[in-house]
Amino acid sequence: MRKIAFLIFMFPMLNCSKKLYTHSDFFDYNRTSDFKADTDTKQLIYAILERAVVSKKDIPSYKLIKDKMNIYINNVSYSKFHYWLDKPQENLIDPKDVPTQIEKVRFCIKSKLEIQAISDKTDDFLYLIIGNIVINNETAKIGLSNNWVVSKKNKGKYAIMSGGGYILTFKKINGNWIFDKNALINSWQS
Repeated sequence: MRKIAFLIFMFPMLNCSKKLYTHSDFFDYNRTSDFKADTDTKQLIYAILERAVVSKKDIPSYKLIKDKMNIYINNVSYSKFHYWLDKPQENLIDPKDVPTQIEKVRFCIKSKLEIQAISDKTDDFLYLIIGNIVINNETAKIGLSNNWVVSKKNKGKYAIMSGGGYILTFKKINGNWIFDKNALINSWQS
């Protein structure tokens, strides 16, 4: 009888657990995408995402991403990541320019407000912001940052000292953008 009473008591508690920020209620992954890296922009976005969270996994604070198979990307790119110095130019990202999946890692594009709303319903988490792409002949620079969104309930409770990003240089070789191993990497970490 005690075991039955315990199970009856525990069952509702198990069903009331908080959903993970990448639960299907929030992470609306587009499985039908037919992404083709057929433009410079698409190739560069693919290249930096592939390096940052699939092959090298070297974006600052990568290890702190809770769900490494489902990652949010802000729908705005910024001309500067150090926005506290002066206001950066903002550009909307065309969802067609971003792959929905690279190998087993899936991506979901959301606005800053949508990302904040998901955090408020779940918890704090990291998401990516793509920097503006600057192409100069056969050389290109693109940035990517890994940023925290803090839920309303946690705002002001603690300071987050992680996250960060980098700006990488790519060279166009035989029609493909390849990471330039000889170029300096501009990186930062909180």
